[in-house]
Amino acid sequence: MILMNDTLLGLIWNTSRAVQNKAQNTVGLVSPELNAEQTLMLLKEEDGLRPIDIAERLMRSKSSVTSIIKTAQRHGLVATRPHPLKGNSKCVHLTKKGVMMCDSAGNNIHSLLAEVPQGLTQKEVDTCRKVLEVTLNCYR
Repeated sequence: MILMNDTLLGLIWNTSRAVQNKAQNTVGLVSPELNAEQTLMLLKEEDGLRPIDIAERLMRSKSSVTSIIKTAQRHGLVATRPHPLKGNSKCVHLTKKGVMMCDSAGNNIHSLLAEVPQGLTQKEVDTCRKVLEVTLNCYR
C-alpha cells in the first residue's frame, strides 16, 4: 500500500493542508468569524473582483466562493456592488472592518509564511519553488 507521503503529490497535498490549517488557526486568533481569509487577502491585493474571478484565483467552486462571500457579508467584512462595465455582474469590495481584519490577519499569515524556509538553503528553496510551480501548472 502506498502512503500519501510516499508520493510527491501526496506530500504536497498533506503539506498544503497542514499550512492551510495552521493559517486558519492563526487567522482565527484575530477573529473567529474570519473563515474567508483567502478571499479577504485576495481582495486586499485587488479590490473589486467578481465572484467568478475570486473562484478562479482560489481554484474553488463558484458556489463555495458565494458561500464565503455571504458569510463575510453577514460579518460586515465585504460588500457587493454592480460591476461598472458588466451589467449582470457584481464586484466584491472590502469594507473598512474587512480592511482592518485583513491587515491584522495578513500580518499573522505573513509571519507564518516567513517561517517555512528556515533551515533550507536558497538553492533548496529555489528547487522546491520550481517543483511546486510546475506541479501547480499541471493542475490548473
